[in-house]
Amino acid sequence: MTRSPGLRLDAQTIDRAAGVLLGAAVGDALGVPYEFAEALREDQRPGMIGGGLGPYRPGEYSDDTQMQVCVAQVAATGADLRGPEALDAIAAGFRRWLDGGASDVGAQTRTVLGAAGRLPGSPAEALREAARRYAAGHRLTAGNGSLMRTGIVALAHLGDPAAMAEAATAVSALTHPDPECADACVLWCSGIRTAVLNGTFDGVRAGLELLPAGRRDLWAKRLDEAEAEPPRHFAGNGWVVQALQAAWSAITRTAVPVLDPAQGHFPALHLRLALEAAVRAGHDTDTVAAIAGALLGARWGCSGVPLDWQRAVHGWPGLTAPDLVRLAVRTAREGAGDENAAAPAPHMPLPYGSPGGPAAPHPHDPGVLLGVPGTEPVPVGAVVSLCRPGTPPDLPGADVEHIQVWLPDGPGGDADLPYALDQAARQVLRLRRAGRRVLLHSADGPIRAHAVAAVYSHLIGRVPDGPLPVPGRHQLRDAVRLLTAAPAPDSPSDADAPATPVPAARDAAPQEDVADDGAEEQPELDRERPRLREDALPRVRGLLLGLALGDTLGTAREALPARGPLPAGTATRSACLTVEDIIRAAGELPPAVRNIHGRRPALPADEAPEPDGLLTRVPAPAEARGTEGVLLAAALPVAVTGAVHGPARAAVRAREIAAHSAAAHAAVLLHHCLAGAEDIQEPLFAEQSQVRIALRAGLDALGDSGGTGHLHTAFRQAADAPADPRRLAALAPDATAPSALRGALYCAGSFPHRHQVGEALRLAAAAPDGSSVAGVTGALLGAAHGARALPADLAGRHELAPVLDALAHDLVAAYS
Repeated sequence: MTRSPGLRLDAQTIDRAAGVLLGAAVGDALGVPYEFAEALREDQRPGMIGGGLGPYRPGEYSDDTQMQVCVAQVAATGADLRGPEALDAIAAGFRRWLDGGASDVGAQTRTVLGAAGRLPGSPAEALREAARRYAAGHRLTAGNGSLMRTGIVALAHLGDPAAMAEAATAVSALTHPDPECADACVLWCSGIRTAVLNGTFDGVRAGLELLPAGRRDLWAKRLDEAEAEPPRHFAGNGWVVQALQAAWSAITRTAVPVLDPAQGHFPALHLRLALEAAVRAGHDTDTVAAIAGALLGARWGCSGVPLDWQRAVHGWPGLTAPDLVRLAVRTAREGAGDENAAAPAPHMPLPYGSPGGPAAPHPHDPGVLLGVPGTEPVPVGAVVSLCRPGTPPDLPGADVEHIQVWLPDGPGGDADLPYALDQAARQVLRLRRAGRRVLLHSADGPIRAHAVAAVYSHLIGRVPDGPLPVPGRHQLRDAVRLLTAAPAPDSPSDADAPATPVPAARDAAPQEDVADDGAEEQPELDRERPRLREDALPRVRGLLLGLALGDTLGTAREALPARGPLPAGTATRSACLTVEDIIRAAGELPPAVRNIHGRRPALPADEAPEPDGLLTRVPAPAEARGTEGVLLAAALPVAVTGAVHGPARAAVRAREIAAHSAAAHAAVLLHHCLAGAEDIQEPLFAEQSQVRIALRAGLDALGDSGGTGHLHTAFRQAADAPADPRRLAALAPDATAPSALRGALYCAGSFPHRHQVGEALRLAAAAPDGSSVAGVTGALLGAAHGARALPADLAGRHELAPVLDALAHDLVAAYS
């Protein structure tokens, strides 16, 4: 069995090859939370929130990618995947995975792998025999378990489509020998091969010629059906045929955005939008999205995978995005090394003889430094490396955030360069808005760093000029000119740039389909995990008392008593019970924590504990559940736990309390308000208040979570047209949780300064659901400024002020 000579791959082809395994992994991780749950609506946007059948951590991929990694580890050595040695190695890898890494295994795969261990012969022979016996004894054997892992096979045989088809059939037969499975793997590998080499989706239909003649017409009709029906039409996608159809439907029926940088539209956004459509197909969501992701990654490349997804994705056996890219690139290069994408060295290699010296400050923002090879160590909070994903460069600081951006700017690599440049510049903007000093670093000299710096200048309203030349490569010059030719879009996230006809996400709550009791920290939210500051107690007191004052003002409207105690609202009383539950959840409490018991409305009266302690002074809520806005406000204290368990865990708990994703978003925003932000001295950000910096950081940390588009809009309108009651009424028109959070963002952003808290609360109280909007507004501003910033004449009169103060002390003591 001979192997054809390898192809010569240019920069764009290598980029697309690098996207195959990475695209499958991000699709897998995106679909994990919704597997076998109720299908998402068209207006709901999925997010990498973890959970699922694992349960998985946010961003963690499942068995679909885990098994493909087993194949990739063999393919990356340059092995011919048709050969017995390679198939034995893959079979042995599957066995190791099942014994030590499998978090979720398909029924057929588990049965076949288990039976193979009791059969004679080599690993591949035993596995094939076990699979043959399974197929002979069962009626339904054409599951999607081999199609989900087939993408890497295409990269191993890019130069020989016939050999690729043979390899796809052989690898499929290890567990799924059914002809339907073999056909599906051949078609999909053909699609991936053509996408990598030519940048089109034409290869799926071209692959019909690689099938046995008697089955071509049937598959042609199946592809026709997929192009005519939406992904959810193929709900039986545990069957390999409908799994392929659902993935192909999501890809072909999702429009490719027209390039319009001023609106945040780039053709490469097709990858994100099509993967979201694949998840909305329902049922086996992670597998359908993993299948689609391999082909989408092959078409749009590593550079087309959103950076927030690249930063989040990870999984067995301890791999992250750069590891997946290295495996794919080595496979495409038939095992050959690569100076960046496949290097095993502990640091990014730097060219010999390259100039060193200090990093140069960005002329429009000295908080951004432009580095070149050999840059002397500099104290920074983040590094954006403009190299192929590899191991981070050798820079000081264990807590320095490293972001790697693949800029496909070599020969043949200009098609998707604007999107990659825009993503890199927006990462710099996100980090600067979070108060971090950033080093822009490139391993091959200053050209790439200057290109990203020029786009960043455009984003912050400065025109790139003489100090930021973009010499050399015409691709970079053309991309920078395109991106800076029109006004920059306001939103820093490509998640808010949908392609027609797919609608933009509204205030949807895809998380409501998932119960994740063991959720770990979410990478999209936890890249920056500030701890409670030394002034934690005033801020926690401010959160609780600010919530209470806002709740009372919004409930009373114009009928606030002129003197005497101010009554507590429903949300405040519910929030007190939430605080009690949080303190109880701390486990071993220090002696300073008082004995606090509250009512348990869900228990029968004869089983409910007798209330004592502080909460005997808190009237029980009239109803176990109130409006969405009330439930949102009741969940807000959970944000305090974000300093201990991470904001993602706090977000999950808040969502469980309020039964809405808006509570998760509020928990992340409050986490950043509690943690605060360092004052930024650079002139670019001097006009921003601490509140706006913290809220901006929270919005950026939310990444692609569902429903954040309207939050960005509310925050922008607070800066552009603040304190407008009519605008507030339009943003917060009803008693829903998203409405309350949007209104609170607008009010807090309209009056962000310490002396303006009273004005912010009065504006919020005038909203249609004034109690909810004002309660959340008070919590945000109280958490950011501390309790002393709240109106003293009102705070001192609140009937629960002493209780709230004591609860704040206990809460801080419990989590110190």
